[in-house]
This record gives sequence, C-alpha cells and structure tokens, in this order.
Amino acid sequence: MSPATPDDIRWLDAAVRAAEPFLGATAENPTVAAFVVDPGENILLGRAVTARGGRPHAEPLALEAAGDLARGATLYVTLEPCHHWGRTPPCVDAVVRAGIARVVIGTADPDPRTSGESVALLRSHGIEVVVADHAPSRRLHEAHRVRHTLGRPFVTLKLAVSADGMIGRKDEGRVAITGEEARRWTHLQRAMSNAILIGGATAEIDDPQLTVRLPGLESRTPLRVILAGTRGIDRRLNLIGGFSGHRVAIIAESGREVSVPASIAVIAVPGADGRPDLAEALKALHARGITRLLVEPGATLTAAFLAAGLVDRFELLQGAVTIGAGGVRATARGTIEKLLAAAGFHEVASTALGEDMLRTFENAD
Repeated sequence: MSPATPDDIRWLDAAVRAAEPFLGATAENPTVAAFVVDPGENILLGRAVTARGGRPHAEPLALEAAGDLARGATLYVTLEPCHHWGRTPPCVDAVVRAGIARVVIGTADPDPRTSGESVALLRSHGIEVVVADHAPSRRLHEAHRVRHTLGRPFVTLKLAVSADGMIGRKDEGRVAITGEEARRWTHLQRAMSNAILIGGATAEIDDPQLTVRLPGLESRTPLRVILAGTRGIDRRLNLIGGFSGHRVAIIAESGREVSVPASIAVIAVPGADGRPDLAEALKALHARGITRLLVEPGATLTAAFLAAGLVDRFELLQGAVTIGAGGVRATARGTIEKLLAAAGFHEVASTALGEDMLRTFENAD
C-alpha cells in the first residue's frame, strides 16, 4: 500500500476545514467531508459534507456533484466510508458504482460495522485505498471515536475564571468574567455541540438561557440539559418556564419526582442521595444520539467530572478582570491548574481572545 502523498495531505486538510463548521449539525452521525479530485489536473470535481441531521452522507453527495467526471478520479474522505445498510444505502456501493480509482481516507472508522471492512471491500473491487492516519481527521471525528469505544459522548468542559481564580461572586448570580470575543467563542462551541449540560446549582444561581446568540446560527442551539440535584428544579427558571423554542431535558436520579412542563423531557438514571450518577447520565445522553457534549459547570460539578474521569477536553477561559473579596473560587483548594494536573491533564494550546486567554487541556492518556 502506497503512503499518502503531500498532495493527499493537502486535500485532506481542506476536507477537514470544510467539515468543521458543521460539527454539531449532523445529529448522531459523524461530520464527514468528501472531495472528488481529478488526479491528473489536481482539481476539485465535487465536494460535500454530511447533510444537516446526518443524512445523506458526504460521499454520495460529493459523487453526485462530480457526476460522470468521478470515473477514474480520487475520492478524499475524512472517515472510512460505511458499507452497511442503515437509513441510507452503503457509501462503499456508491464509490464503486461511480468508478472511483483511488480512495484516500483520513482515519479509520471505529464503528465495528465498518472498521477495516470497508477498506477491504473497496480493494476487492480493484480500488487503491490509502488510510492516511491524518491527525486533523482524527480530531474531527474524536466524538465518533469516543461514542464507539466508550459508549458516551465526547465531553468538553468549559470554565471561565477571573484573573484571581474566581468563577463568580457569592449571592450575585452571573458575573461578567470574560469579554465579547470570549463570549462569541463560547456561543460557537455551543453551536458545534449536540447538547449543553449544567448543574442544578448553576441553573438556580445564574438562570442562563444556554442559547446560541450568533447571527445566523441561532437555530444551532443544541439540547439544553440540567443535571438535577438535591434541591430539585424551580419552574420559574429561564430554561423551564421561559419559551425559546429550543429543547430542554432534565436528568434526575431514578425515583425522584421532578415537576416540570410536559414539553421538557425528564431522563431518570441511577444515582445516590438525590444526585444522578454522572457516568449513567452520559450513557443516557449517548442513547439519545448525543455525541458532542459541552459542560458549563460550577466548581462542584467541575471537580466531580474530573474525579470521575469523564472529561475529554478542558477549555479554560481566563478573564482579565479581578473579582476580589466575596468571590467564589474555581476549586475548593489550590488552583484550577493543580486540579487539572492531578487529574492527568496537560496544556496543549493557548490562544488570546481579546483581553482574555483560552487555554486548552487534554488528558495525557
């Protein structure tokens, strides 16, 4: 098998860039991009990303765009094409019918219905196949991998802290810690998620809406989830009594009565002392097709998620403001950096967002 060429990597890079804006918009299906390219002229003949809602898949859409020009061409696809029947026909069949001569795959599919078998099937039809093990493709499909290997959503935990390590001020609800650029970044992360989760305490103290408030992306507001605690849920909260047209769900311990309007889903999971078990909560969201979960927690839920080993990426927004006396610390003891280090996380990137700093941490494992 020949390795990926520099041109192959450039086309895969372009495919990932095409797919990224649609993360969170393809339901439980991975957000795949497919490019059909003339190998002689090295020009694009057709391209597509998995459609909103997850269907149709990218490959048949790109092949349809290329039409008869696809015969003898190269197909670049960020994830190994499926070969099984679901709600749509197998993508491998479309590739074979189109007369594609070569397929370059960004990363293998962890789905056991596809993994490796699609590559073998394509080769059995005389098609050259290269699996590039392309790092940007792996990152693009990280939630798909976690879904099939761990049986839960990919969890990104986002926490904003002040310059002096605070997340708010006692008895004052929401406090502006970051500036406009950081807030826009947060709304973009919401748009690229299937669900946002907060704890019951955060819902009560901050009373957030958790909507996407970016021009043109308002409809990308994902499922908004409250993890109910021992205090129960106040029906006067924005997420409960307000009307935004976006879905809300409550996750509560099994057997605990939750009084909310009929339009709000109540998901019962095992737990203890009135609190739902976090791993069971994630399992329940996974069963409902949630693959990318953004958690916007308070200090207690942050520590609980890290202690349970259920965080895949930690996004730390460090504001330039100082809260001072009466502030609520991000951790019960020490700094948030020490808490992350103790949980096995290390910093992998940092970016300035106006006067604020975004620091990204990932687990060393």
